[in-house]
Amino acid sequence: MKGDAVSRLMEHFAPGRMLNGAGAGRVADETMPGKGMVGAVAGNVKVGNRVNLLTRWQSIEYISSQNFDRKAFAWLNAITVVPGAIGAFRKKAIEEAGGFTTDTLAEDCDLTIRILRCGYVIENDNRAIAMTEAPETMKQFFKQRFRWSYGVMQTFWKNRDALLNWKYRWLGWAALPNILIFQYIIPFVIPLADFFMIVGLLTGNASKIGGYYLVFMLVDLAVALLAFSFEKENLKRLIWLIPQRLIWRWLTWLVLFRAVRRAFKGELQHWGVLKRTGNVKTV
Repeated sequence: MKGDAVSRLMEHFAPGRMLNGAGAGRVADETMPGKGMVGAVAGNVKVGNRVNLLTRWQSIEYISSQNFDRKAFAWLNAITVVPGAIGAFRKKAIEEAGGFTTDTLAEDCDLTIRILRCGYVIENDNRAIAMTEAPETMKQFFKQRFRWSYGVMQTFWKNRDALLNWKYRWLGWAALPNILIFQYIIPFVIPLADFFMIVGLLTGNASKIGGYYLVFMLVDLAVALLAFSFEKENLKRLIWLIPQRLIWRWLTWLVLFRAVRRAFKGELQHWGVLKRTGNVKTV
């Protein structure tokens, strides 16, 4: 963690400061809990143990997906996860939201969404940086991602009444639909999409399919370049982007398939423990 990370987060709770994101241009109202008051702040998590291909891929994902998405959703006040690795909460907001619960495996996501439902603002600060230790083996990776996927699924179901409910603003119309579509529906149909791509290649449509795929990859690369530029990261690391995109989605599909299967079977899942190696390099 950077030495100034905590102080960066604390700045957002200062009385009378101007709000960021969805509240830009307004002054935080400390007299009306849940009505424009900052309830939590999400920091910036980076992978600190880029020791093999798997951890390098995860590093790209953190920057170009998780952190990038959080930065965008901050403008809608629709951040759904204040990461456990670096984040700060207002005690009053936690109490009003009902505190930490044990009915999901994604307790950080669950608490964040409940704080949003109470009317608080959740901000993002990319300057508050913490390094996390990503799984270095496939076994540990699947264990972590299964817990995430299953836990977010539990949290989504728990808060399904907020979906497309304008009472909860962009949480209901942007954040929750984003979870449903981009974390579950689209990833789950990956095999079907790849099947039709193979059929197309075998039936003489390789040029058309190749053109569409090239456009897709260029757009994907442009987003990743933008995300890396925002965080002033070394662009050379994006050399791993193409092999990551070809294999990563199948890894995540396998995790999702296991999570959905367990959910339909009604089986419980424990939080579990990840093996730590201590290979994180400090900032």
